[in-house]
Amino acid sequence: MALNFVATPTAPRLAASPSTAPSAQFLAQAAVPADVRVATGSSGGVAFSVAFAAGVAMAASQRRTRGSRAARAAQTTTVLPTVDRNATKEFRRDLQRSENYHKFGKSQMDNARKELMSVSGSELVTKLRKNGFRLTVGDVTFVLADSYGFCWGVERAVAMAYEARNFFPDKNIWCTNEIIHNPSVNAKLQSMGMKFIPTVEGGGKDFSGVQKGDVVLLPAFGASIDEMALLKSRSVQIVDTTCPWVSKVWNSVEKTKEKGHTNIIHGKYSHEETIATKSFADKYLIVKDMTEAEYVADYILHGGDKQAFMQKFAKAISPGFDPDADLLKVGVANQTTMLKGETELIGKLFERVMIKKFGPQDIDQHFVSFNTICDATQERQDAMYKMFGAEYEAPKSKLYADLEGEQVGVELRSGSRQEKLSSKLVEDLTRGAAEEAAQAEKPSKVDLCIVVGGFNSSNTTHLLEIAEEEGVPGYHIDTAERLGRGSSPNSIEHKPLSTTPADAMQERGLVVKEGFLPEGHITVGVTSGASTPDAQVGEVLEKILQWKNGK
Repeated sequence: MALNFVATPTAPRLAASPSTAPSAQFLAQAAVPADVRVATGSSGGVAFSVAFAAGVAMAASQRRTRGSRAARAAQTTTVLPTVDRNATKEFRRDLQRSENYHKFGKSQMDNARKELMSVSGSELVTKLRKNGFRLTVGDVTFVLADSYGFCWGVERAVAMAYEARNFFPDKNIWCTNEIIHNPSVNAKLQSMGMKFIPTVEGGGKDFSGVQKGDVVLLPAFGASIDEMALLKSRSVQIVDTTCPWVSKVWNSVEKTKEKGHTNIIHGKYSHEETIATKSFADKYLIVKDMTEAEYVADYILHGGDKQAFMQKFAKAISPGFDPDADLLKVGVANQTTMLKGETELIGKLFERVMIKKFGPQDIDQHFVSFNTICDATQERQDAMYKMFGAEYEAPKSKLYADLEGEQVGVELRSGSRQEKLSSKLVEDLTRGAAEEAAQAEKPSKVDLCIVVGGFNSSNTTHLLEIAEEEGVPGYHIDTAERLGRGSSPNSIEHKPLSTTPADAMQERGLVVKEGFLPEGHITVGVTSGASTPDAQVGEVLEKILQWKNGK
């Protein structure tokens, strides 16, 4: 069934040609709420309208109510079973082979991806891409970062969620967390009858609504092994949308654990992906950046104040962690949304630390190299620098430089066996390769930059940081509805870097900028986070054109 956007005065609409064969597509009649209307004609074709504006409003409403203390107090944290940390590999393998674990076939996934692109795509963004990421319309020249938007793991997860609704039309479908960090995408899934496991004050979750026979999605960034055990005990159908590169990280954690090493995880201890990853480890320590990694490295080499160490990493270590005993053998893993360059340097730092402490001849007994780098986040940031005529500068470490100078001629294992996926190559395959624009058409200066993505998306926030670093006015918005929020159409409501994601998700700390579009011809840089569909970007561009060229 071919799907196309049909313009209406209120919102984009999806329409299916009545001459095409009927398809259940993403929605089931029994699970469709009022804001998604389905009509079947005599030809058997299905036409349905997704009220995108209603989805945006739903997302905003959820942001305002998500933090309600009264609502959370009314829920009870479900006590999760504890899987033996030395048996997580076997447990997950057995789960994947069980009747509880549902796998879609290749043809199903291919069709789901095609249908997703027909819904999430944008003609304007596609035109931009095919024109060498640059397009001039009237008084506006758009420059699109040459790596942007949906990464392949996110696209796969959302496609699987849509296909789950199609394959299980009469089932209750739950997701253990947001499927991705994009409120509008999650709101659309809710409009299709899907539910999200409620969070409880204090960080727990209430699984009491999940019953035998329900379908439960594991999100793109995965779920903890203990949550998987609970779902298996409830006899539900599990649809695992975990990004394959997140799964590779878990496999690396298992290998490190099997050798009796401690997993040092480069990530944020409160991030859903890192919470899932650490559940596969026996002993772990989470470092968020190079500064913390150097602190740990210095402790390994020279010792230090154990009490201060434990206090500093109180929320980022495994139960019973002892830095004096548990940092003698280590391996490095990563949260896939962290900077590739920083993760690589952290891995090399700890390998050199172990070489200095124990000698190169015994390095295999004290360090495990890894191959879990996904470059989607780095490619999007590199594209931002390129758009501004700048270059990414890899992080530096004085401690690493000192150790490297001492160990001249010692070859490192870290990085030598990296299996790297080119996200840009996958984007070219799914979106179509871009053509190089003529040199004369390339603008020499970007006047301002629009960054589109969820306010709780860390990789999107990093893109805004680059604009600020390069001195380009940047505006982080989650939807086109943020345009015209002030006293005139030439205004924008945006999230500044000083506002926390938690506040922004509750509509707090947002700033309205009047007259953000300068007079005369302007060049607007455009990019989007890895969880942002092209359709959302396209709507932003269309709204800018409507005001700038149609005023």
